[in-house]
Amino acid sequence: MTSALPDENIFDHRRSSDGEHVGYIHLTDDGLFAPFDLLHRSVGEATELEDAENRLDELGLRMFVEDWWLDLDGRRVKVLIQEVRRDKISVARAVDGPIAKSVDLLAVIELPLPTDRLSQSA
Repeated sequence: MTSALPDENIFDHRRSSDGEHVGYIHLTDDGLFAPFDLLHRSVGEATELEDAENRLDELGLRMFVEDWWLDLDGRRVKVLIQEVRRDKISVARAVDGPIAKSVDLLAVIELPLPTDRLSQSA
């Protein structure tokens, strides 16, 4: 399984139910289709097109409501994803307080994609 989004034979996948961009599909040299999430990470083995599309549809955008951690100056800080573009991601440090999922909007950090500085575990 390829771990990073290849440079060639890539197309955007939009969920048919609402047109939301939920990932990328790579046409492999052997004619199969490999699904990748919006962070350019492989999310399954290369398979038939319908199976790759279904995998991305299932994943959807729910990955962005989960907790994320950023490696920052040798420590891990909790962040929330603000925006994802094809080549970069913007995150903001999570703020503890009475409001769930609060962020410090003055401290937005942009990272090029792909990045190994974000993870879903502390």
